[in-house]
Amino acid sequence: MARKPQSDAAFIPLQRPIRVLVTAFGTFPGAPSNPTENVVKRLRLLYRRRFARLHIELVTAVMPVRFEGVAARIATLLETHQPDIVIHLGLAARRKTLSVETRALNRLTSIHTDATGGFSGASTVLRGGEPARRARWAATPLAIAMSRCGALTRPSIDAGDYLCNQTLYLTLGLFDGPAGFIHMPRLRRRLKNGADPFHRFVKPSLQEATEAIAAAIERCAVDFRHGRSAAMIRRLDPVASLP
Repeated sequence: MARKPQSDAAFIPLQRPIRVLVTAFGTFPGAPSNPTENVVKRLRLLYRRRFARLHIELVTAVMPVRFEGVAARIATLLETHQPDIVIHLGLAARRKTLSVETRALNRLTSIHTDATGGFSGASTVLRGGEPARRARWAATPLAIAMSRCGALTRPSIDAGDYLCNQTLYLTLGLFDGPAGFIHMPRLRRRLKNGADPFHRFVKPSLQEATEAIAAAIERCAVDFRHGRSAAMIRRLDPVASLP
């Protein structure tokens, strides 16, 4: 079982590190490379000391893009790492900004294949499950904090119908602490001569995206340490009132 989240009145001592699980996905049809893998790699290499100074313990995992066994993989990660906070990262190739998801819907594509070429075999994530599950964080303040790092970020009410949505929906059922999903666009590439034809489309660079994700981790950890429960945090977020 994952660590039990704190109550509204709880306060986590500074000496006790906040454990944050950040996951990425591997490649899948239409995405021969997945930028989320590079982001978690950079988080491990470049930000561990920074997180340690803030008493944040980072654990990461890269999950396969496979419909079968998603719940079991998530449950194993939760049991193994006992996180306080869970943040999933995924690729939304058609978007131009980072997206902080506010909910997952009980829907699943039956026409697109996963990385193994398999279909989901269902149109819902969980048969008989509730229509939607709300992410447990304040998307608007989080998006503002991430945008300050140079990567334009917006709250989103549509996590899609692929494995990203499936993963968030199942996580919110298996884990009762702060949890959410951040979609990343294809990242901006720098050409050898320094020209950047994609800049006008506002796509972030790898560095900007990584810095923004680091800021999200830190913001979530601060909220958790100061006893701001998921329900309390959502009350501060105007997006949380959306259906």
